[in-house]
Amino acid sequence: MSEKEKPQTPLNNKHREEEKMPRDLRIPAALARTAFSSEQSLMSWIRTCLSLFTFGFSISQFFQYLGEKQEVLQLSAGPRRLGLVLVFVGILALLLAMIDHVYRIRNMKKQGLPPETSSFLPIGSALALLVIGIAALMSILLKWSL
Repeated sequence: MSEKEKPQTPLNNKHREEEKMPRDLRIPAALARTAFSSEQSLMSWIRTCLSLFTFGFSISQFFQYLGEKQEVLQLSAGPRRLGLVLVFVGILALLLAMIDHVYRIRNMKKQGLPPETSSFLPIGSALALLVIGIAALMSILLKWSL
């Protein structure tokens, strides 16, 4: 029996009505889930960058403190450089994660992301942490001690 010869049942009619709907309601929900996933990824990057900041800053400050207390023992510049590199990598990774997140959200808004799904909190947190990371980098560069 071909497609044209099939009798019209209520189930077949319902399926055809769904195909005629102008917009599938699943698309905004899928975009919202993807936006929340993007925010979760950004928050994971924030956590990682915070770890890099604290570890790099702690290494640098610890060896600076040791150098000040033990004037007889001359320490190399390696720990300070390692601290600088860790903080710099944290700043760079956070900037790239923020740019990626904003790019993804803008693309999803073009596709019809509902406005109530986007939040300023992840980007605001990332910006605050970026300022803290830059302050930590300046502290290491200028040899400020706590």
